[in-house]
Amino acid sequence: MHNTLPLPILIPLMTAVTALFFWRRPPIQRIVGLAGSAALLSVSVLNFRLVCREGIISTQIGNWPAPFGITIVSDMLSAILVLATGFVVSIISVVSMTEIDEKRNAFGYTPLLHILTMGICGSFLTGDVFNLYVWFEVMLIGSFVLMGLGGERPQLEGTIKYVTLNLISSALFLAGVGVLYGAFGTLNMADLAQQLRTINRPGLVVTLSTLFLLAFGIKAAIFPLFFWLPASYHTPPAPVSAIFAALLTKVGVYSLIRFFTLLFVHDTGHTHRLILVLSALTMIVGILGAIVQKDYRRIVSFNLISHIGTMTVGLGLLTPWHWWAPSSIWSTT
Repeated sequence: MHNTLPLPILIPLMTAVTALFFWRRPPIQRIVGLAGSAALLSVSVLNFRLVCREGIISTQIGNWPAPFGITIVSDMLSAILVLATGFVVSIISVVSMTEIDEKRNAFGYTPLLHILTMGICGSFLTGDVFNLYVWFEVMLIGSFVLMGLGGERPQLEGTIKYVTLNLISSALFLAGVGVLYGAFGTLNMADLAQQLRTINRPGLVVTLSTLFLLAFGIKAAIFPLFFWLPASYHTPPAPVSAIFAALLTKVGVYSLIRFFTLLFVHDTGHTHRLILVLSALTMIVGILGAIVQKDYRRIVSFNLISHIGTMTVGLGLLTPWHWWAPSSIWSTT
């Protein structure tokens, strides 16, 4: 039992709730947000050191045993990403004190930023597929409002595109969750990993892997599902664009890595070769798109797409790294 493991989720929640009590006092909201970011970074460092010392750590919410209860789990990958989240949100909180105008602060910028952070940390720490879906929706609700906050016309146009494509992704994700539960009777990732290794229904597994590849591919913005990103990420204020670029697409990349190294390893010759090809095309299209742009922020958006391809190439290659072996450490959860 590791009592500090849920704190990266609880701290942003309490920060957002506390900031709401000062709805009419944006300066105090900013101070609360900065303090919450510092607390998140401190807890992230603590959990990272704990994972380095003990390896995989987990806890069951409400003491319900796995696979029936809600599992929160962290390995080295999760710990690194939560630590990166704390670091990025701390920087964004400092920058936001001068870069976010009073109008956006008055409409709840600080609470929304920390609701978004809670969804990101929850996505990195969950050990359950349905709870991953829940955290995705929490994260996306915060990002929808942050992107449109201010009501400027380019923002609203970008928000509509962002919302539409991500709702399609969420529908595909939810369909995959339903099929998974109907077929296996569990959504615990470690339990699913064991069952998927013994099932002899290749058609079902291919269908599921395709659903999740499409769902997470949209969220990660890989080729050819990336076109919503350069149409929307350049429209909000710079701090909002920064946290979107640094963290939101990485949740999609993380989910691809988690699912296609833990669950869908039935036919790596085909699935991972497809991911490798899509990753290469993502890198190429991102660079070519950046070359023809004139607006600096759109250039950065296309460069981000190229970098996403660089990250998922490693998943397509599927070469082992002994420091972090997801299929082995998660099987013990």
